[in-house]
Amino acid sequence: MKDKILYHVYLFLFGSLARLPLSWLFVLSDGLCWLMIHVLHYRRGVVRKNLLRVFPDKSDAERRKIEVAFYHHLCDLIFEMIKLLHISDEEMTSRVEPEGIELVDECARDGVPCFILFGHNGNWEWAEQMYKFCTEPLTFCQVYRPLRDKAFDALILRLRKRFDSVSIPQKQVLRTVLRLRREGKPFLVAFNSDQHPNSDVMVHWTTFLGQDSAYITGAEEIGSKIGARFLFMDFAQPRRGYYRISARKIEPAEGEQFPYTISYLRMLEASIQRQPELWLWSHNRWYISREEYNRQQSLTSNPRLAENA
Repeated sequence: MKDKILYHVYLFLFGSLARLPLSWLFVLSDGLCWLMIHVLHYRRGVVRKNLLRVFPDKSDAERRKIEVAFYHHLCDLIFEMIKLLHISDEEMTSRVEPEGIELVDECARDGVPCFILFGHNGNWEWAEQMYKFCTEPLTFCQVYRPLRDKAFDALILRLRKRFDSVSIPQKQVLRTVLRLRREGKPFLVAFNSDQHPNSDVMVHWTTFLGQDSAYITGAEEIGSKIGARFLFMDFAQPRRGYYRISARKIEPAEGEQFPYTISYLRMLEASIQRQPELWLWSHNRWYISREEYNRQQSLTSNPRLAENA
């Protein structure tokens, strides 16, 4: 009952805001940005540490410019998400420019599952608008991690249903994908694949943005089992409130254990380098080193070592 009441409170507050024009919401976004930077210092330490690690050759002023631009984008992203509760199809169509839609249509025509990989870059919550431009019918699915706040999680799922998509909890991906494959209908599954893997899965490592990084392989492992094609979803922002979202074919990297995942990470790197303010720098992506991770795994697998640690 508590979660249900809280959900309706969220819906009333955010729904009221969503009725405002996006230009007005951007004024509120500017105010929130000032608070985040100058009052709340929202994850400022993480943002600055990440920028210093990735751009050590840039001056303090250059990194500061990216930092401020990131906070502006983050606040815009919050209000752009809220706007999904009350925005017309016409306005969404005018604000999202799609490229590479023919690659998705080709998968649907060929009856091949389409797995599309993307990062916390640009406006991933508006990305579903891209599939409104598809000419071939297909079921659009996206993988998500349920939030601890059940009321807010329900609100986010409502936002994501704006474009008739199917949200798949992370732990149900394999089961759902196999069911869709058996049904024989064209489908696409979108994976947000730039976070650190969960601790309960096998971790693989590579260099990402110049850092030794753990990476997620689930999309490639599942897709390879069912013969899926892999695409990358790239984001660019020509101006505030407008996005260019491009589907691009992922060519497998030679000599890699997970060739599609590694190639995807290289494509994401290039996108981040092009417009770094669009990536989620507040995520503690490199909170653990490979050495520390291996040490923890050794302690976990050997209780006697853990007792003496």
